[in-house]
Amino acid sequence: MNAFVVAAIAVLVGVVPCAVVARRGKMIEAVVAYEAITDLMVMALILLSEGFGRSGEFELAVVLAVLMIGGGLVFVRTLERWL
Repeated sequence: MNAFVVAAIAVLVGVVPCAVVARRGKMIEAVVAYEAITDLMVMALILLSEGFGRSGEFELAVVLAVLMIGGGLVFVRTLERWL
């Protein structure tokens, strides 16, 4: 294990509190937690692709980051009627 893999594990540990807030928090807190989880997951994918030396998975992380922005906007738009 190198430093990138250790950093990815540390980033993934940060997902746990966000998941708790997304599950138990108010609606607006869940939206913020969702956005934080997507950011952390993209960062973990980038760190893992660098840590394992597989540049092909780096493209997956970039595409996922772009798609998550749109997904977050759709999620907020759907929840707008309850906020």
